[in-house]
Amino acid sequence: MTDSDAIRAAAAVQRWFASAGHHETPWESQQRLLTILADFTAHTGRGPDELVAFCFLRKRDTGERFVSVKRRVEVNTWIDGFVAIQGWSGKNAVAYANVIRGFLIHNGVLIQGAVWTGD
Repeated sequence: MTDSDAIRAAAAVQRWFASAGHHETPWESQQRLLTILADFTAHTGRGPDELVAFCFLRKRDTGERFVSVKRRVEVNTWIDGFVAIQGWSGKNAVAYANVIRGFLIHNGVLIQGAVWTGD
């Protein structure tokens, strides 16, 4: 089993692909997305499902699950650091970072990053 096959099997990745329609894109496009996510999860030391779970906490009194603002900021910092390590810049830096953010968004974690302005 390759790294992309292993990452594709994660529930969070399957949810992302189904929700975003990536399962209907060409194989090469799917592989590019999976490679970016696999490299990022290796960078964080957390699998896709663990990464999503890290962003959530539960209220002690009710057990209600909610997205942690502090952890969301931390993950955004991880993404920015990963982009820098990869040496990506300009439009590619924004686009590739947004692949990771898109994964999180489609798993219920609202997270925003830089916007490409063409500069």
